[in-house]
Amino acid sequence: MNTAWINFLHAQSPAVAEFNPENTGWLALSNRASIRVSGSDAADFLQAMLTQEILALTPSHAARGALCNAKGRMLTTLLIHPKHTEQGSEYHLTVPQDLRVDLLKTLKLYVLRRRVMLELVEDWGFIGILNPHHTLLLAVGIDAEPAETLAQPQLNNGLIATWEHHAATPRLSLQGPLSALMAVGQQIASPRNVWVAPAVWDCAEIQDGIPEIHPGTCLHFVPQWVNLDFLNAVSFNKGCYPGQEIIARLHYLGKSNRRMIMGRITHSAPLQPGTLIHVQNTPDTEAGEIVRSAPCESGNESDQLFLAVIRLNHAHDALTVAQHPCVLYPSPFVETDPVQTH
Repeated sequence: MNTAWINFLHAQSPAVAEFNPENTGWLALSNRASIRVSGSDAADFLQAMLTQEILALTPSHAARGALCNAKGRMLTTLLIHPKHTEQGSEYHLTVPQDLRVDLLKTLKLYVLRRRVMLELVEDWGFIGILNPHHTLLLAVGIDAEPAETLAQPQLNNGLIATWEHHAATPRLSLQGPLSALMAVGQQIASPRNVWVAPAVWDCAEIQDGIPEIHPGTCLHFVPQWVNLDFLNAVSFNKGCYPGQEIIARLHYLGKSNRRMIMGRITHSAPLQPGTLIHVQNTPDTEAGEIVRSAPCESGNESDQLFLAVIRLNHAHDALTVAQHPCVLYPSPFVETDPVQTH
């Protein structure tokens, strides 16, 4: 990792866990990595690999998608960033840091004779900004107010900017070479902009219903179970890709009996991805699985928000996680209000 970048991050004020959404917060998104896909067959290659309709994408917008195995189980979720260069079109895939090596190996297995180059981009970083004010946007090089979800304002400094929010609080991510990112970071770093803990960004993503795949949940879920079809991350009109037959059959011939729902629990220890959820009255009955969680400040330091894949026939039951009662929030996949457990 670039020493100057590390020193820059260490020079920031202690991270704040309590964030007022009326303020502006920022942080390094160190849990992300980038895989660059280039070459004359790059678009066709990704079209044949991912759930997203790659051939319809333009540099004006990023898109969400997933990489699955032949059984439709997800190896990862990802953000796809189309980009025009002097050499032609290329794509940056934003993937979880802890899966980056395995994902690169998997993608390389399918290249065969295609004219495609795949590389894990080194000396590359990410910054997240919550509720950026107009002065900050101008400093970054964006001359407009927050745009629609996944819009990508074009910057002149080699960075990729993406509006990632779905809910009310705008969220902007910046990624690119560490030298250019640090130059922008030095303009962002000011008393007006609060350096926040990673959990603040995680909570915003959880509230937006954004799933993440980690080593503990790799190959556990099909896209519909984590609501990727509602995040415009799955195309049901494109041709074959790994898992397409299973995913399309669930869409056209059935109804998913599991969906991702947000919940809350009072529990001091972090909930690890893959932690099982059980029915309180019958502890041996599995009701779901944690996708991701984060401590979210609400006056109680032990409160955590989580996203979990829930078996819908248990959505009204009293549920426990790690032997602690939890609450499921209202969901369009559940007909009535959730039951709070005690």
